[in-house]
Amino acid sequence: MPKKITLSIKEESVELRKLYESTTTELRRDRLKMLYYIKSGKYIYRNAIAKKLGRRPTTIGNWIKDYETGGLSNLLEIHSGGNNTVHISDRAKAYISKTLSNSDTTITSYIELQARIAEDLSEMINYGALYAHCRRKHKSKLKVSRKSHYKKDPKAEMVFKKPRKHF
Repeated sequence: MPKKITLSIKEESVELRKLYESTTTELRRDRLKMLYYIKSGKYIYRNAIAKKLGRRPTTIGNWIKDYETGGLSNLLEIHSGGNNTVHISDRAKAYISKTLSNSDTTITSYIELQARIAEDLSEMINYGALYAHCRRKHKSKLKVSRKSHYKKDPKAEMVFKKPRKHF
């Protein structure tokens, strides 16, 4: 038999409802719904709340622990997002901007741009970071036209072409 939730919630139901209505992120809304359900007595088991919110029971348990240790402010604090540190220096960004905006540039691929940055600035930039930066900030699309197939037979190609009518 599942264990009942024994959590004393300090905030009033009306206060939780107002916070819920003013919150825009879905994660915070779900956390406030959980508190509201427990406060109103609608649900008394983690499994039932998890099923209602579309979350896992362990997630509900973690949220309850967050509320017990730090209150509402700790519960509404979201710690997701990962490591969003800047990978491209300002010097490299300026170089990329100058290179991509130059109409006389001979760069045809992001790998070539990456190699040029490594050569000129002595900085190694991750390909994914460089690609994302160029696409997002400069709206660039470095494309190289590919060669035709090396085994292509011109005589076989003529079969598929329609003859021109001469008048």
